[in-house]
Amino acid sequence: MNTTDQYQIDIQNSQNLLAINEPQLQDAVRYLLESEQVIQAEISLAIVDNPTIRELNQQYLSHDYDTDVLSFLLECSQDESLDQSVIRGAGKSIEGEVIISAEMAISMAEQYHWSAADEFLLYVVHGLLHLCGYDDLSEDELKVMRAREQQIFDRWKLQIPRREE
Repeated sequence: MNTTDQYQIDIQNSQNLLAINEPQLQDAVRYLLESEQVIQAEISLAIVDNPTIRELNQQYLSHDYDTDVLSFLLECSQDESLDQSVIRGAGKSIEGEVIISAEMAISMAEQYHWSAADEFLLYVVHGLLHLCGYDDLSEDELKVMRAREQQIFDRWKLQIPRREE
């Protein structure tokens, strides 16, 4: 099956603070979905500024603060015969939306001493991993998620800066 048929990726960029390379971003999303063994996906990426993501965070999660990324899993089905203990996306068909603040990526990149584009990519990877079934609500789950983020970033030979949680 051709990955173009397998994965539908829609990118809506409503900000002008950070230049977005859409073909590169589509390739990154496809790479993650393939690595996670997701069998089919419809992914919408919305790239916004801080006021927009804050409004969405408040509207949908009742959190009144800026954030880096929001993920909304709209639909998910899975092939139960595949082991999802290590690769959580294995055998899943997912439909979801990931909303990323480019403005947050710009401000946090400086703190972590790497490019805003790499910080932005981390938010995309993090949001997609949520759609695949990873979580970061407990310390153990956060470690699993951080390790998986780094495995994905190994493709680009990038080391994710250590974060204080």
